Amino acid sequence: MIRIHLRSAVLALGMFLLTLVLSAPAHAERMVKHGQYQIHYNTVTTSFLTPEVAQAYGIVRSAYQALLNIAVLRENPDGTTTPVQALVTGEVGNLVEQARPLSFQIVREQNAIYQLATFRFTQDDATRFRLQIRVDPNQPPYELSFIDRFYVDPPKGGAQVSPLIQ
Repeated sequence: MIRIHLRSAVLALGMFLLTLVLSAPAHAERMVKHGQYQIHYNTVTTSFLTPEVAQAYGIVRSAYQALLNIAVLRENPDGTTTPVQALVTGEVGNLVEQARPLSFQIVREQNAIYQLATFRFTQDDATRFRLQIRVDPNQPPYELSFIDRFYVDPPKGGAQVSPLIQ
């Protein structure tokens, strides 16, 4: 019985993360190219996760906690893409350089690899991300920086993310 619930939670998280990575909500697509690699990234508050998915991955659901999702795809000569594992490190902070390190968890699925990190945020405060994404241990990492602003919607218990700068 527990195995069925865990499998359902994994499937639900996979579908949710795939939607985050492959969709472009009300803003430009959150993807950069680095050589033959596509680096997809997105943020969302953890209150959008179902309780089952959050529990399966040890993620605290909160209107003031968000999830950073990184997925790296290699572009193949035939036009398809293949998920690849990358070493992702970085920090999250505010605009006055108060930063804290991010701790990434790797989620592997049949056709996807995600790097997930959670962090707390302050309502309507610009949140700066500085990431290093290394797909090849023999090459320097790709430096990715962006700023998002998070808004909590108390009546619904959810939150919104507004990208500011890439």
